[in-house]
Amino acid sequence: MKRDDAVGEPDTPTFLPLDSFVVPGHDFIVSTGQDVYVMSAAHAHSQIELNFMLEGAATYVHGGREATIRAGDFALFWGAIAHRTTAVEPGSRYVCIYLPLEMFLAAPLSEPLRAAALAGGLLVAADPARFEAARFQRLVEGVREPAVAGVGELLAAEVLLILRWLDVSGWRDLLAGEHARARPAAGVMPRKVLDMMDFIARNAHRPICVTDVAEAVALHPNYAMTRFRTALGLTIQAYIGRHRLMAAQSLVLSTKKDLAAIAFETGFGSVSQFHRSFRAQFGCTPAEFRRRMRLPTGRAAV
Repeated sequence: MKRDDAVGEPDTPTFLPLDSFVVPGHDFIVSTGQDVYVMSAAHAHSQIELNFMLEGAATYVHGGREATIRAGDFALFWGAIAHRTTAVEPGSRYVCIYLPLEMFLAAPLSEPLRAAALAGGLLVAADPARFEAARFQRLVEGVREPAVAGVGELLAAEVLLILRWLDVSGWRDLLAGEHARARPAAGVMPRKVLDMMDFIARNAHRPICVTDVAEAVALHPNYAMTRFRTALGLTIQAYIGRHRLMAAQSLVLSTKKDLAAIAFETGFGSVSQFHRSFRAQFGCTPAEFRRRMRLPTGRAAV
């Protein structure tokens, strides 16, 4: 069969903190490196990012707009929107959590919350008192016990519960004003779409195409494409490409691997295709990106 719908378009990156815990197969990350740094340039990644500011304050530029998160704030935003920290108070510390987009979309959250996050909002809890620092510290402590059976699933369940509390207790968008209390949980993402996203996440490193994705969930390719685009606002091809590029960016930032090895490891058909996609997404080559995104000390910006 001719693979004329195979793709190599970009996704958005996933920087894996050097001291972190990952639930296998889901790229669910709780960072235990709690210092907040000024970033040398904006970056993006495919997950929903959750930040709880333990101490200090940090100013973010998110999608070209600026807002400050202060001690006690619990914030949420979609990492696919280019963002960076531009100012950080000395001694600022936070708990940073990366939640896979498919987990966020599958959670029983209200449409206003989901829509605001995916539209580029920087959301914070309207009632910070409901989100105590101790709760997030316990997550970090759980991360340091990866040998305990089932700890990953418990951490994921706890994060989803925190999201539900955010949803029902109220939130505001620092970039777009106040929101009323969320409505009761409504219309979660269709199961078939979630299954397609899961198949892509597990197989994007291979030369898959739309037909492969559709067959994996027992749908006709045209119907699969329509359902996917209706649910997420982008094509299956674009999502595969973005997923590959996010994985590649993660490796560019967090490892010293050869760039050609990264290209093939993440599913790009050639090094030239990888470079074209990367430059189209980030405006520079992978090598330039690696140099630009590292702090003067040699640590990657987080």
